[in-house]
Parts: sequence; C-alpha cells; structure tokens
Amino acid sequence: MDIMDIVAKGIFKITKSYGKKIAKKKTAPVIEDVMPTVISGNTYRAGYSKAEIMPDLNSGKTYYIAGHGSGHVMDGVISPIYTSAVWLDCGDDKGIIWISADIIGLTHIEGDIVREKIKASGIVPEGTLVNISCTHSHSGVDTIGYWGKPTFSIPSDGKDPDYMNMLLTTMADVAAKAYQDRKEGKLYSGSVVVKDGLHSKRKFVDKHEVLSRIRFAPNDGGKEIWIMNFGGHPNSLGGKNRKLSGEYPYFMREEIAKTSNAEVLFGIGPIGGMDAAQLDWEDKLHCVQLQGKMLADAVLKIDNEKELEPQIKYICQPFYLPVSNYVLGFLAMRKVMSCNPYPNPDSTLGLALLTDMTYMTFGDQKILLLPGENFVSTVFGSYNPAETSATGEGEDSNPLPLVEIADDRNMIVYGVSNDMTGYVVPENDFILNKTQAYLNVAKDRFGDKHYHETNGMGPNAQRIIADTFAKVIKNFN
Repeated sequence: MDIMDIVAKGIFKITKSYGKKIAKKKTAPVIEDVMPTVISGNTYRAGYSKAEIMPDLNSGKTYYIAGHGSGHVMDGVISPIYTSAVWLDCGDDKGIIWISADIIGLTHIEGDIVREKIKASGIVPEGTLVNISCTHSHSGVDTIGYWGKPTFSIPSDGKDPDYMNMLLTTMADVAAKAYQDRKEGKLYSGSVVVKDGLHSKRKFVDKHEVLSRIRFAPNDGGKEIWIMNFGGHPNSLGGKNRKLSGEYPYFMREEIAKTSNAEVLFGIGPIGGMDAAQLDWEDKLHCVQLQGKMLADAVLKIDNEKELEPQIKYICQPFYLPVSNYVLGFLAMRKVMSCNPYPNPDSTLGLALLTDMTYMTFGDQKILLLPGENFVSTVFGSYNPAETSATGEGEDSNPLPLVEIADDRNMIVYGVSNDMTGYVVPENDFILNKTQAYLNVAKDRFGDKHYHETNGMGPNAQRIIADTFAKVIKNFN
C-alpha cells in the first residue's frame, strides 16, 4: 500500500470522527425559504467608492501569495490592489451594496464581519443587502488561510490578522462612502462576446466567452459606474510569481480609465477550470497586461445595451452545502480556514457549511451570485455527452444548468461571491482518485488529470446548488 493511501485513510478517519463530535454538540437549524424584497421608484441612484488594500511589505511580516501551491512568500509588488463598492437604489434610501476586492476570496464568516462593520458605522441604512464579490486574483494575499507554510503537504493558516482587520474595515468603509456618493441616473445592461478570450485544459463544449456590463450613467454627466463580469481566472502570472498583483482585472481597469470616464467594479463569472486567454506564453506580465487590454477594448464594443426599469428585486437564500472533502474538512478542523460546521446526513463526513446565494433583478436583467468556483457548464449548459464525459455518463445525469432553471440564457452569474467554497464540477465529469480521493488527483478514462475535484466540497455540490436555485426561482416568481 502507498504511504499516501495510509495518509488519506488517516485524514478521512480523523475528519469523520470530527463530524460525529459536531453532531453530538449541536443541531443544524432549519433554514426557511426567503421571500423576495422589492425596491422600486422613479429613478436609479448609484454611488461608488474605492480604496487600496495593500499589505505593508516593509513591516517585517510574512505575507503568503494565494495561489499555485502553499507557502509562497510575497517579496514585491507588480501592481496595487483595491476594494471597491457600489450603492444602488431606486430613488430612496432602501437599496443594496455591492463590494468587490482584488483578493482570492473570503469565507462566509469574514463576509459577515464586513456586514457587521457596515451596520456598526450607522451610515448605511439598516437591513441593506450587502453582496461581496472577489476578483479571485491568484497573485494576491492569502485571505482564506489555505496558502500558509505547509507541514507534510498540509498548509498552515496563511492569513495575517492585522491585514485581515484592515481589509475588512476598508471594505466596510468603501461601502459607507459609496452610499454617501449616490447620484441619480439611468442603468443599462449589455454584453459582448470576446472571441478566443478564454483558455482551459478541461473539455468544455462551450466556454461562454461573454463579457457583461451593468452601466450607470449619472444625470449630472459625471463619472459612470460599470459593474463588469467575465469568466476567467486571474492567475496567469503563474506558480513562480512571488509578487503582489491584481492581475488582469487591475490592468483592465487601468485601460478603461484611459479611454472612458468610468469607475469599475469587477467580479468573475463561472471560472471553474477556466483561465483568461494565454496571450503571451513567454512573458507572463505582458500576458496579464494584454488580457486587461483585451477586455477593456471589448467592453467598448458593446452594442446591445438596454435601459433597465428602476426596480430591484432580490432573494438572499441561505443553504447547507455538504462537505465530503476530508482534506478541506481536516483543514477546517485545524482552523486553517474560518469555519462554523453543522451536522449533515448527506455528507460522508457528516458535516456541512452554511452558505448562501443571492438572486437579483435590476429591471429585467437577471443576476445570480454564487459561492465558490462553478464550472461553466453547470451554469450555462453544454455538458459533455457520454462519449466525452469523464465518467461515461450522459448529459441527462446532471442537474439542469442554472440558466435553464432561470429560463434566461442572458442571466449574469458571479462566482466567488459571499463565500469561497471551492470548485463545483458537473456530476458526469466528477471523478476522484480511488485510494487518495481528495488528497491526490485522479486520471479519467482518457488519461486526463482531474485536479478541481480535490478542491471542492464534494460530488453533490452541483445538485445542492441547482435544487436551491430552483426553490429560489419558484419563490421569486
């Protein structure tokens, strides 16, 4: 027996025992269905604010880069990183806050800390929906904990408490300032196909190379606010990079600033297994600069905009996501990441995370915010058929893709929003190593490696998300 087989068995046994202890200590509260909140009026109002969220690399502290393996110490800066916020309402003080940050992600627990800080400020109206999306830069600071110095291949907590406090405080501050900046104007929605804008080693039938934009144009002619979305990982600086960067989202915003009178809030789409196009294989910095310019050029080609009626409607629905990944469960048990587990019978470990999804409409534009990194086919369809799927199962073995549940292929979907819960892989493409499941990659019947499954909650994540979304749509309508 391979030594790693023994390690895998040991970690599974320890984590399952942890699940039994959780079941003895507490019960999982029943989650009620959430009914929609409707905000309507005569005009949109929006406000924007942004601020740097830079670590102090001269402080003598160690900061770990969040991506491409654990224990990578940051040693310099390529570009600054920011957090930004947009306030949106329909003419009065009942509205929503949408925050984005140039970070790998936040857990639901850290997101709630931001919400508490916003509430404590007393500036933003109480009861405001607060969404937090992340650009998911793999050259940012570790804000989850997964990328600290490893011991026997098991990472330690890579978060710096002082940096995290500054980050969460700054996110709350920009939210308050966005509310104070609100102006009247009109809201538009549009999109453009970015041909050859995405790259993947997985067998995707359709990569959905679409760049979307929600555009707020203030009546006073001041700076516009663009809420943008694209489904590619910002990770092209690669595993040898040790310098801080916001990667292509930063360079995209810089290019837009040169050509347009606009501020940008950016969030990624369904990025599971998907990277932005590799436009320069040799010079990685040049590559991310080109990616930024590609998207900045593309957004100016949007020619299908529609004006949106001033009405905002939303449901933020909590749900339990079963955890079958014993490696992530073990890390959570060791408090590498922030985690508040609940007992759950649908998990092989008896554990689940409490997370949520937010479904919104601005006028008739549908928008869905999801935790984690969803594969594009789980959202937009075009599953692999039996002939090319990893398991040999056909498309019908998967749940309905989310756009079919919403009955709208033009729904804009944001990932790594309000929680960071790992990859969500279609069921007919989900395979695990037979003896080292979540500890080592598996190879499918075609000899292709399956890394993403090792960093997801488990094989039923897609079905739980689809079932929850179907319930949300029913209640929304």
